[in-house]
Amino acid sequence: MFIEIINQDGKYNSSYRGMVNIQYVHQIQIIKGRHRSYELHINLSNSPSIELLGTKKECERFYNQLQEVLKTYQQLSKTHTLIFPPRLPSEPFIDKDQGQEL
Repeated sequence: MFIEIINQDGKYNSSYRGMVNIQYVHQIQIIKGRHRSYELHINLSNSPSIELLGTKKECERFYNQLQEVLKTYQQLSKTHTLIFPPRLPSEPFIDKDQGQEL
């Protein structure tokens, strides 16, 4: 699952726009920078980290949004098989191709 991260605010001279596969997000952390600025580091397991500069409040807000996206992704990735039409839990599904109950 990909998300687009856009940092177009020119006040920090660090614009960024890119697609990130959230499967590779390894770590997210907020680091106190210089001159009362903060950095949000998104460490990826397959490429260099993304560093976004902002205020503490901006970094915390974006951190929380990203955590929600990751939580949703983890919940969705646990679903391996969806059956249509949906059946009641008491009705077993039998895979006609393999003759197995799922």
